[in-house]
Amino acid sequence: MNEYENILGIQIPKDTKISSVTNSSKKVIKDSIFFGLQGTKTHGSNFAEEAINLGASIAVHNDPNVIIKNEKILYIKNLEEKIIKFLDAFYKIDINSNNFFTFTGTNGKTSTAHLCHQLLVNMGYESIYIGTLGCQHNNNKFQTSFSSKTTPDIFELFEIISSLDWGLDSLNICLEISSHALDQKRLGDIFWLNSASILNIADEHLDYHKNISSYRDAKFEIFKINSSIKLIDEGSLKYSEKYNFIKDNDHELTCISNKNDFSDIFYKITKISISKSEFEILINNGPQGYEDDNNKKYKFSCKLFPEFNVSNLVFAICSIGFDKFYDDSINDLSFLKLPKGRLDIIEGIPVNIIIDFAHNEHSFNILLNSIKRYFDNLIVVFGCGGDRDKIKRSKMLKVAIENAFKIIFTSDNSRSENFEDIYEDAKYDNDLRDVIVIEDRKEAIIQGSKLINDNDCMLILGKGHEETQEINGIISHFSDYEVVYEIYS
Repeated sequence: MNEYENILGIQIPKDTKISSVTNSSKKVIKDSIFFGLQGTKTHGSNFAEEAINLGASIAVHNDPNVIIKNEKILYIKNLEEKIIKFLDAFYKIDINSNNFFTFTGTNGKTSTAHLCHQLLVNMGYESIYIGTLGCQHNNNKFQTSFSSKTTPDIFELFEIISSLDWGLDSLNICLEISSHALDQKRLGDIFWLNSASILNIADEHLDYHKNISSYRDAKFEIFKINSSIKLIDEGSLKYSEKYNFIKDNDHELTCISNKNDFSDIFYKITKISISKSEFEILINNGPQGYEDDNNKKYKFSCKLFPEFNVSNLVFAICSIGFDKFYDDSINDLSFLKLPKGRLDIIEGIPVNIIIDFAHNEHSFNILLNSIKRYFDNLIVVFGCGGDRDKIKRSKMLKVAIENAFKIIFTSDNSRSENFEDIYEDAKYDNDLRDVIVIEDRKEAIIQGSKLINDNDCMLILGKGHEETQEINGIISHFSDYEVVYEIYS
């Protein structure tokens, strides 16, 4: 116990046993140590007594305004600075010895992290993907109850790694990092990333961040963590001048572009279709570790489509580096697959149907403009989430109207809001002549299927891989995939 006392700087009551570590009272078991930390709405110290009553042997917190007369509940100044050291000691894991490949952006985090994971596995490395889709070790998805968040917090991250118990000194971890996680500093004192990428920045999560400037600030937090490879898309690069911590950093940002031939890394798509794409990556001025690759051109082929997924792949490749690729022949990446619910063209049915997670104006704009030239007409089925940014609703519908033949507006996790109120926001300042409103999402998909002709395509947007729907606080099972397969079975 002395080791824990030395780390935390306290005297732990004699005969205290510690069986697990958590910062959530919901995860307390017998002899847990509970960490009460500042949350988004309330301080965890408010749950310290509950944690003890649930079986925790000790609770620690960093709220100087709370005095609890219980020898098992202790105040610790600067507790945040001690968390990683404590977790390292408890789990016997050096978290900073792992290879983190991290991705943030308004769109593309899941696909890019998942593609990075597949590349590493194909190269023969052990890899974990952690993100919106859960956790995956190599080619095997494993069940976790650690978190429902896109990015786990530091406590959950240790749980995930320790649960695998491979006895490896170092793991490759491909990690999505949300703006919420960056703003809340969920990853604690992880001080080294192999690579950090900002894929793009557009309006999103303004219900949380309040304005685009604060949202952008959160995204750029990823570059405060030490990393030799810091990648950014050309569209976001201009914002970097605002942040002094980037100017003062040892490792400069590396810009990726498909428009500027002289950008640090330039890529060009030479061929693209639903079944095959080819592209080139030219390294003009690569980040640290790329010195031998400067002025080299690498060629690739893959089955990804459309252009924005090729862009995601470019970021994944550049995050890893080019040691395993050839510069004198085409590198075949046809083994790569997009994760479920990301531009998923449903196979085995007689019509064209795509399921995608797109749920904001930016992703709608990119997706629909990329897809529409491959089909005669688009039929778009989507809704807007309740208790989320209301401003984006009319913008999403406007993009759909501008690019689709017919739109069916339906429900999508209305949560505590009425569907009618959500649609009222969405229809503002829009021409509704081609809009059909069907609240029941299953009926909306069925109706959409009746509008598809041979070379048309129906896009079902917003939920992707999700298998639940929340309406009026009730969460029930719902899968866009199951509805489609039921229609064509």
